[in-house]
Amino acid sequence: MQPVQRASRLLGAVRRSATATASAPASQAPRRANSTYRPPTPPSAPRPSVKQVGESRPDRAAAPAAPSSTAQAPSSPSNAPSRPSPSELLTVLEETIKTHGPLPVPRFMTLCLNHPTLGYYTTRTVFGKEGDFVTSPEISQVFGELLAIWYVTQWLAQGSPKRVRVVELGPGRGTLLADILRTFRALPPQSRPPVSSIHLVEQSDQLKAVQKARLVETGFGETPVEWHADVKGVPHSDDEFTVLIAHEFFDALPVHIFENTQKGWREVLVDIADPKAIVASPTKHEPLRLVLAPGATPASALYTSLAQAAFPGIVQRGHLQPDLHPAAAPAGKSPLTLNVDTTLGASPPSPSPTPSPSPSPAPASTPASSTPPPATSLTAQRFARLPIGSRIEVSPASWEVARDTARLVGGPAGGAGLVVDYGDAKAFGRSWRGFRKHQVVDPLTEPGHTDLTANVDFSYLAESMSEFATTHGPLPQSRFLTSLGLEPRLAGLLRGASSDARRREIESAAKRLVDVGGMGSQYKVMAVTPKGAKDVFPFDLE
Repeated sequence: MQPVQRASRLLGAVRRSATATASAPASQAPRRANSTYRPPTPPSAPRPSVKQVGESRPDRAAAPAAPSSTAQAPSSPSNAPSRPSPSELLTVLEETIKTHGPLPVPRFMTLCLNHPTLGYYTTRTVFGKEGDFVTSPEISQVFGELLAIWYVTQWLAQGSPKRVRVVELGPGRGTLLADILRTFRALPPQSRPPVSSIHLVEQSDQLKAVQKARLVETGFGETPVEWHADVKGVPHSDDEFTVLIAHEFFDALPVHIFENTQKGWREVLVDIADPKAIVASPTKHEPLRLVLAPGATPASALYTSLAQAAFPGIVQRGHLQPDLHPAAAPAGKSPLTLNVDTTLGASPPSPSPTPSPSPSPAPASTPASSTPPPATSLTAQRFARLPIGSRIEVSPASWEVARDTARLVGGPAGGAGLVVDYGDAKAFGRSWRGFRKHQVVDPLTEPGHTDLTANVDFSYLAESMSEFATTHGPLPQSRFLTSLGLEPRLAGLLRGASSDARRREIESAAKRLVDVGGMGSQYKVMAVTPKGAKDVFPFDLE
């Protein structure tokens, strides 16, 4: 059976088994996400307004009540974590910088997002209209249903293994997980993946309780479930097919930012404001700023050494001499396509050439990678060949996580993974930004009260996965969802809607997912399959 026909038949089974009902309150979203990404704008520019639109999730109408010990979600002011004063984490950061020197951006992000008592994720409700962003699963149940159909087609294509485990990175409140599992359950027995275990990469105890309650609601309360602090904790399996979900997960992982200067690559650091600067309006003065490291940091030294190994012929007197002509490719290698965007959006003010005097040099950040990309990698090529003044964002944490997920999918029992995020198959140089109250803001403002994120470089992820798995795409979200049958599923929901107003709401929500001026083009979908897999629908339609 052709993939298109198979997807259509599976979708028909879902439609026949589902009875559209009035929606439950829209659920919160996976742990890190944003609604529609727009290129960085000045902090005063408002982010597009966000409206939560819940869809008809049939299982919720008759779902058993979750135990009170786990069902209470931190979704209202009464049970949300108390928020610290905006100045508390800033004070910690300023004292840290005064003691140890300017902070690499990854260290700054980690403190701002995950500080145990003052961090963004540990002190607030961050999802939905109460928080700072919403996600595709919140907007429409169709999103999770179509992802589920894709997983089923891959499970069938790989021989329908008798045991299936679901692994999700950052499941948040479990909305996407619930929609995928509900869709599995709605399929005929011969097309229903037999879920034998669930593994969730989650650190928040509060969210673990919410996820547990969601599994009970979905009818998977008795399925063995394990929570892991990171993806390395997910055990390898010889007899379970792996369904891997990474929806808006990689965009929140820390990034290093580097700038190519006349003296070589220098890392961008976070420093306290220049005490000698003239401040015209003290009330608007920001206490933090970006600076360039005066010399090499461990991270910049690593990538410079990789670039030197890849292109020794263009290194003179210890400094990289960029040459963008294809003839600069090493002997025996094809001309390079740098595939990099280092000027996304409006460029922020250039950092000071050197940081303010500090008691000690800038501390070493987390090593760039325990298994760095090889000298012949696209990353090394970019560092060797980008011109003076270029910036580039690199996420070694993403490299490690991507390799570990590829090992899981590429295991002996097979698997299928989807990475859905905003970004593209290229590097970015100026995409690091903050979100606060549904607006794009300066990432240095109100630390601990601002979500921090950067575009995902899918080519970097694909390179990191290549040893253990095969990647496909990325495709724009609109093309992926349309190919899997968004229109017929939407038609089914519209036929079952209880009113004209409900029909308009359902249609508007689904169309947001494929809007070519928003989520449909800005979000990309990359598939991960066992090594050597070919003709993976719909990626083989390219």
